[in-house]
Amino acid sequence: MGSTPTSSAMDYKKVAVLIIIVVVLVGGGLSFYLYRNSVLNKSAKSVDNIQETLNSVEIKDKKIADNTKPFKIDITYPYIAQADGFNKLTQDLVQKELDDFKTNSLENDEAVKKVDPESYAKYPREYTLNISYTTGEMDGSVTSVILNVENFEGGAHGATNFIPINYDVKNKKNIKLADLFTGQKDYLQKISDYCIEDLKKQIKEKTGDDGGAWLEDGAGPFEENYSVFLINPSTSSGQATITFYFPQYQVAAYALGNFKVTYPR
Repeated sequence: MGSTPTSSAMDYKKVAVLIIIVVVLVGGGLSFYLYRNSVLNKSAKSVDNIQETLNSVEIKDKKIADNTKPFKIDITYPYIAQADGFNKLTQDLVQKELDDFKTNSLENDEAVKKVDPESYAKYPREYTLNISYTTGEMDGSVTSVILNVENFEGGAHGATNFIPINYDVKNKKNIKLADLFTGQKDYLQKISDYCIEDLKKQIKEKTGDDGGAWLEDGAGPFEENYSVFLINPSTSSGQATITFYFPQYQVAAYALGNFKVTYPR
């Protein structure tokens, strides 16, 4: 018959097994801790890199000022280092607006001078052009800007206009509204339905009515009605939106001013 293990030997084995289990657990826990910290650190670095990319677009103001009579011109537009395509597009749009303004103003000025020279001599005319800008998404790949244009070229009153610049930096091309809704054939109808309901509320607050045919025409499901838009940065929850601009006369009378609607994309 074989010998029976003594009590002390069995206790030793139990202790040895317990030590092994503890070592495995501690080692595994330590490994998991190190792995977890490594993953978290990598994630944190990824977030930092993303944030650094988002914040890497530095916008500088370019200015044009001219108070040579009969003009009063004050222009501020954005410039981004190493974004040659965007910068050229923006500069060209601003220059065209400036050239058209001067041409129209001088033509109107000359007409007034001929029609009523005495009044013209007593009350010299002044023609104003103010351009500023509003930024939307600026993440290094998409650059979205609205140029806000206010001018007086003669006549009964001035005018306000908006010029959109939605630029695909990587592919060096303009972003059209259709590019944001690829594969969605009815996107214009959905946008139109949403904007008309929103605009009705805005107009009703100002006038008491809902806009009628003027609104239905100016905010109908046509591409030209929604050509002026700003791509907004996504929120922390991932919500993306677009703000559509409706200048004077598009959806309501001049006296009601401009309108904006932010559409959840």
